[in-house]
Amino acid sequence: MQDPKFPILGADIPRLLGRESIMARIWSGLTKTTPSNLSLVGPRYVGKTVIMKALAQRAMDGGSPYAFVLPWHLGHVAPISDDDFIAQLCERLRDCLAASGKDTSDYRGYLENCSFAELREVTESMEAEGLAILMLWDGFDKPLGQGKLSVHLWDQMRTIFSGRRHKIVTATRKPLRELIRDAITSPFWNIFDMNPMRIQAFDHKDCDAIFGELPEYDFQAGAKTELHNWTSGFPPLFLGVLNQIIWDIPGGLVSNEAVNQAAGKAFGVLSDIIEDLWQDCPAGAKDLYSHLLDRGEISSPEAGRPEMACLLEKGFAESSGPKLTPACRMLQHHLQGQGQNTGSMGRLFGTWDDYKANIRGLLERRLALIPRFDDRLYRLVERAVADIPDYPDDCLNNLTGIRDCALQLIWQREFGPERCIPRELVAYWTMKTRSQHRLVKRMMDSDCWDIPIDPLDQIRLLSLLTGSYKDFASKAKAVSKDAYVLVDAIHNFRNRVQHPDGQPLHVGVAVAALMACLELLGCLARELES
Repeated sequence: MQDPKFPILGADIPRLLGRESIMARIWSGLTKTTPSNLSLVGPRYVGKTVIMKALAQRAMDGGSPYAFVLPWHLGHVAPISDDDFIAQLCERLRDCLAASGKDTSDYRGYLENCSFAELREVTESMEAEGLAILMLWDGFDKPLGQGKLSVHLWDQMRTIFSGRRHKIVTATRKPLRELIRDAITSPFWNIFDMNPMRIQAFDHKDCDAIFGELPEYDFQAGAKTELHNWTSGFPPLFLGVLNQIIWDIPGGLVSNEAVNQAAGKAFGVLSDIIEDLWQDCPAGAKDLYSHLLDRGEISSPEAGRPEMACLLEKGFAESSGPKLTPACRMLQHHLQGQGQNTGSMGRLFGTWDDYKANIRGLLERRLALIPRFDDRLYRLVERAVADIPDYPDDCLNNLTGIRDCALQLIWQREFGPERCIPRELVAYWTMKTRSQHRLVKRMMDSDCWDIPIDPLDQIRLLSLLTGSYKDFASKAKAVSKDAYVLVDAIHNFRNRVQHPDGQPLHVGVAVAALMACLELLGCLARELES
């Protein structure tokens, strides 16, 4: 088979096709009187990296206000600590300056130390000389999802970019606010435009620009409509079918039937991409799509906003006025090919690969049954579930936050805002036998009955409160032994993740930890709200 005219995947980044409108918006944001730091958001395979490459080239051309352009794909080798992030950034800036052909030896010398102090000094000196840097952070999801970069790092980054000539453009699959973990308190995230730029399927102008690349072909209006019906303009699907047309027809008129035949042939090549996009959809979005197929259309207010947005960005649904309709005939064929018994346990979990592919949907359905009684705890669990099965280590980086947030809610409910053990409970615990417990004895010796700071001591305290330790009866107002067992399990899973000693975490173990998180969430929803 000949090489495709329009490469869709591979080691080399394809050239930009269409996208004139979004590129104009991005460039306007970067070159206006007060330039903005921008965030590009779009699903897998939509072409974010292609756009970032074209943007880098545009910024290096004549007439650009940026003296240097620093592309950085953080998803390839994601920084695993603040120091690692600074070191990688210094190294890339040093290489960027060296490749510019300008006399930057002094700056590069400072950056050899790979410290933030030198990085800041260099960027401030360049600012003073009117030398602006444009940084393009692609794959930014990866380091944010790992949760290993601190608030302090982002506070440092803010001093480089806030109110400066230097600007950042990030590219992620989800909005930054949904990816930030414990670092949400940093004001760094406020430097970006409030509304991210959404990268979606090709629009009609994009498609017309691509058709213009094929002057030897005459696409009938109906052929263009069929091409859209099959692919919804989603880049790899649209270009994949076009490639098949080019292989099938040397030139001339392209009819509806020619498009249908080409789509049928291209389907086998594109099915893995379709499956990846489908598996990226949460369970609620999959249910919504099935609902759309059954009914043909529903009113937009009937659909949940996140689920509808998920389908729209991938071209799996289309919105026309108040109506939402199913789209992408290729996805429909893909789902039909999975067999009529699409919900059977055997198909969903019959093999290990099936289990990995479908376990997130099961966890999401369990999560959907739990009331959102505390938004922060719910979001922490929700983000952890979103990383399974692709990132089993990363999905458990929220365990510390889940443990601490759950304990805080428990003490608030049991002991009130003072977080002090009541006198009647102290009297019971300091009776003979119970007074010999190590934690009780320590609190007696110090005459301090406040909730301990150490999380492990808090878990021990919870075991006493819930009657989970010998000779201690339950004195809890609300929480049960179940809550204690689940918090303790999460703490142990958390220790496993924090101290891996080079041993990767198995997906099945990560799922077990997530199930503990889900059931703790459900347990607290029942007990704290009762």
